[in-house]
Amino acid sequence: MGVRWQGLLAGLAWAALAAGSAFAAPAPCAGTQAVAGAERSVWSTDSAPAGPAPEQVSVPDRLPLALRSEHLRIRYDIDVSACAQVPAAALWVFRAGAPYRVQAGGVPLRLLSANQRARTGPGETADMDSSYNGRIPALFALPPGTTSVVIELQTLPYIATGLVQLALGPTHALLPQHTDAVRDVVGYADAASGVVLVLGLMALLLWLPRRRDLNLLWLAAACALWGMRGLIYYDNTVPGRPLVYEQLNAVNALLAAATITAAVLHLLRFSQRFYLSVLAGVTLLALIGFGAAELAQRGAIVARSVAQIAGTGMICWLGVAIWRRRQLLARRHAAALLACLAVLVVCVVHDLMVVSGALPPTANAWVFWGFVAVLVGYALMSGEYVVMTLGRAERSNEELERRVAAKSGELERSYTQLRNTEIASAREAARAQERERLLREMHDGLGAQLMTALRGVERGALSREQLAQSLQDGLDELRLLMDSTDTSHYLPAALAAWRNRWDARLAAAGVQLEWQMDDSLDQVNLGSEAALHVMRILQEATTNVVKHSRAKRMTLRAGVFPGPEGTHRLQIDIADDGAGLAGQAARSGARGLKNMAYRAGQIGAQLEVVNHAPPATGCLVRLVLPMAD
Repeated sequence: MGVRWQGLLAGLAWAALAAGSAFAAPAPCAGTQAVAGAERSVWSTDSAPAGPAPEQVSVPDRLPLALRSEHLRIRYDIDVSACAQVPAAALWVFRAGAPYRVQAGGVPLRLLSANQRARTGPGETADMDSSYNGRIPALFALPPGTTSVVIELQTLPYIATGLVQLALGPTHALLPQHTDAVRDVVGYADAASGVVLVLGLMALLLWLPRRRDLNLLWLAAACALWGMRGLIYYDNTVPGRPLVYEQLNAVNALLAAATITAAVLHLLRFSQRFYLSVLAGVTLLALIGFGAAELAQRGAIVARSVAQIAGTGMICWLGVAIWRRRQLLARRHAAALLACLAVLVVCVVHDLMVVSGALPPTANAWVFWGFVAVLVGYALMSGEYVVMTLGRAERSNEELERRVAAKSGELERSYTQLRNTEIASAREAARAQERERLLREMHDGLGAQLMTALRGVERGALSREQLAQSLQDGLDELRLLMDSTDTSHYLPAALAAWRNRWDARLAAAGVQLEWQMDDSLDQVNLGSEAALHVMRILQEATTNVVKHSRAKRMTLRAGVFPGPEGTHRLQIDIADDGAGLAGQAARSGARGLKNMAYRAGQIGAQLEVVNHAPPATGCLVRLVLPMAD
């Protein structure tokens, strides 16, 4: 009996204490207060009720697997009447399991803070179609008199929780809490994304002149994917369809894992078609799963799970590949890569545990920073390899330049020696050729004339005058041979020498020489053979004038004139006013004319021998020789 009264008295004392505490409690909405529960209702995509009737749930709200479907919309009705009379009240949404919309009385609430900015001004314009990212904390203004707020999840939740954490209170009281939460969740994600994008751009610029280093190209692709993910998925608003937005997040993570795996495999020389085919095949199958789920409008959670498993498997496979090929890397590089991959695997496991519900839904995501660590570590290692490669290339270039300089010197000396040898050989060949030419000319010309004179004297068949003429012809032939040995073969000088020899003989024969030399001859030089043939033709024509023409005047004209198609030609005319060619002498078989024609053909010249047109008398011998530039 005493025990019962003691219990009753203790109960009355506890009730009195509780009543006193309630009487001393502050007024409602005087500070921040957590929202402990909400009414949850489930709707299908055609706005028809689905599942059980609306029920009261606690926050955070653990969702059964049956409610995690792209065909369902989960709606939460939240009682905010405690702050209905506060003029500047706000609702703080720390996290939700999917992109959501928030309304009060059918009107969207205004967002007071976006991403890393925290402000209490008029806020962003409310939009009926605005969806907010459930990963990022958001602060919404409550219009005065608001008693109920509706939060509707727009698509399949990415974690096993609907509403994670809510708070209610005056804006000035919630703002510090919200700012700290944003700093913890977002942190330096924007800066890290910028750094990753810069690393990707540098990798791309390094790859452009080194197209064989595909690891740099894959690194640039991985940095681009993950940098854009950080900029897009760490913002409050959701662009486009919420389901596509969430699925693309998983696709981005899959592609980032595939590209970083491809980059390291190329660096480790796992370039065999088998490995790349396996990597491409797994990635393609996972992407096909996303497309099939989108077309069928079902199975999105399966496609997302397959992508997460595939990406995690790629990272684990990459760790095994690095360990197998660690001898190809510097020890510190292999250790650093394995450490970065271990960090990434830990981050992936942590986030998968959050997604599956094994860890509290309030835990922050780690996988973003895990990938950043891998990308930065691999980029630094690749940069060091590029610098080392460039250093080796510079040293190789210097060594190559030294070798090239040495070989160039050797080649120059060899070329100089060869050139001297060729010059000596050419000079010796020229001397031999000149000797052969002189011997041939002496045998055919001077030798034949002397032999003819000798036989005539022996037989007594030559008169004194004939013998003198034969000897004079031999002497002329000898002088021609001597003139042809001059290496310059300057044509005006050769013609001047011919004039000195023939002036007296022409005068003695009663022939007046008219000399017409054009200034264009100053640049004419002929080879030995050509000069000899020209002078012999001139000598033969002059001899015919003295012996046969009975002329009183002989004109010698020479000059260089334009030819067809921009060429030039040397033209020498020997004209006289004598009797001209008789019919018998003009025959093609006449020995003098035949010899002249033969010599002209030997040097590629054209010879023309014609009589002057009546009433003029005499003969014209014209020699035309094409000239090289």
